[in-house]
Amino acid sequence: MKIICPDGNGYSYYVQAVDESRYIRVNGVESFLVKAGDYWNGPDGSDALNYRERSEARVTTEDAIGSTHTYAFQLKIPADYPEFSPKQTLGQWHNGVYDSVYNRYENGEFSICLNNHDTDSFVDYPVTVNKGSWNTFSYTFVWHATVGAVTAKVNGKTVIKATGLALVPEDASSVYFKYGIYRNMTKGLVGPDQQVSYYKVSRG
Repeated sequence: MKIICPDGNGYSYYVQAVDESRYIRVNGVESFLVKAGDYWNGPDGSDALNYRERSEARVTTEDAIGSTHTYAFQLKIPADYPEFSPKQTLGQWHNGVYDSVYNRYENGEFSICLNNHDTDSFVDYPVTVNKGSWNTFSYTFVWHATVGAVTAKVNGKTVIKATGLALVPEDASSVYFKYGIYRNMTKGLVGPDQQVSYYKVSRG
């Protein structure tokens, strides 16, 4: 189902979740829960057909190609969060076809990934996060197919500072942000219940 949300700090959005029990907002803290078989668009939708499970906010305010934007948020992965593979995506910037940038978490390892299918380029930057406490993230993007740029900080430490990037496909027209928890499963694989929380999400 689509859960309509109040406008965020610099953006409008809704949540893609199987029902309202999977998303809770209290005092500005947004918690996302995903369980096995959580196909937000129904048993006949694209998620179910591709075994994609999610509880995820979809920002509808999009960034134009050629623009520069800054995103920030705090993320908490609970101390008792069940470790699991395949990866969980905890925030992604989508070009309309696939994610150009995403946060990958898998079996206790966190990384920020730059991903361009058109140029067959993939680079991941391992970062350290602390389970059971809030971690601060900030990103500045220049969205461009040849002269893109990324600066990312985690808990105050610069972990990416790169320019001259093929950050999006040549034919991309915009990029939008998604945050929550998303996992791309396989047939017959049953994942554990997993929940993460975000606070002070902003787009500038």
